[in-house]
Amino acid sequence: MDFEQLARDFRPPMLRFAQLHLPRREDAEDAVQDVLTAMLATDWSKVSEGGIRTYLFGILRHKITDRLRHKYRGEIACGKVFEDDLDDMLFTTRGHWSTGVAPGLWSSPDGQLETEQFFAVVDLCVNRLPPKPARVFSMREFLECEAGEICNVLGLTQADYWQCMSRARKQLQLCLNQRWFGGRTS
Repeated sequence: MDFEQLARDFRPPMLRFAQLHLPRREDAEDAVQDVLTAMLATDWSKVSEGGIRTYLFGILRHKITDRLRHKYRGEIACGKVFEDDLDDMLFTTRGHWSTGVAPGLWSSPDGQLETEQFFAVVDLCVNRLPPKPARVFSMREFLECEAGEICNVLGLTQADYWQCMSRARKQLQLCLNQRWFGGRTS
């Protein structure tokens, strides 16, 4: 695995994504650096070739969410989950998966490639949104923050939040219709 090449390829898009959410460039740089550092400790045999982008952006989303929560809500004390407790949550007494927690089915390589290409187009479309709607939309859909949390973090009213979401969705729909569903992907 060529870590230098991965860093050159993925650092710019990760930095753009981080800057949407973290007001200070230094914080965005730090989040991306954390991802690049985590990349060095990764067991790449468990990450598929097409899943590298998804894997790195998944780490970045967690780093951004941690920074936002720390900044706006302070440290959150988390209870320690013990291995036995985790087993009780995941498995029945007979050793079968509990309802709703079993791993999902694996997708086909063709489907995975198409999904990766689709999300690359979504990323392009989100980056073309005006900054405020892009930040609101990606916090909701990519970072999975609740509306109230987004309003608190960004200092928005509920009406402003819903207006940003509506505008972002309409602009994304138009962009995706032009760049994906209309057959044009570049």
